[in-house]
Amino acid sequence: MIIKHLTFVALSLSLLSACALQADESVAALLPDNSSEARAEIVAVVSNALAGNKVPIAQDVFQQSSRLLLTTPPVTSPQGVKVYSKEIKPALVFELRKKSDTCLLKRLDTGQEWPLKTRSCFKR
Repeated sequence: MIIKHLTFVALSLSLLSACALQADESVAALLPDNSSEARAEIVAVVSNALAGNKVPIAQDVFQQSSRLLLTTPPVTSPQGVKVYSKEIKPALVFELRKKSDTCLLKRLDTGQEWPLKTRSCFKR
């Protein structure tokens, strides 16, 4: 009887700790349509993350995918031919995440995360 009771208590505690750990994890998220305020905030955060460099970001950012890939465009010659560098730089990747009630923007190469003021993101 005591063994059954202790087993039940141990199982309950392990389930509770697993739930607590899972609540702290963030998951991929998306933005709803017409989230212009969230987009403006994301543009500002990405710009700050890139030392103030402004980058063009689509109006529908994070509505179809939870990832934003930033690459440098190829140089185009006066004749319209694209010239590619020998050194191909990897894309910078930002991911929209949801953790509890908070929307986060995470830069994957550095692991940096920025909490967003917007609460409109939802789990993917």
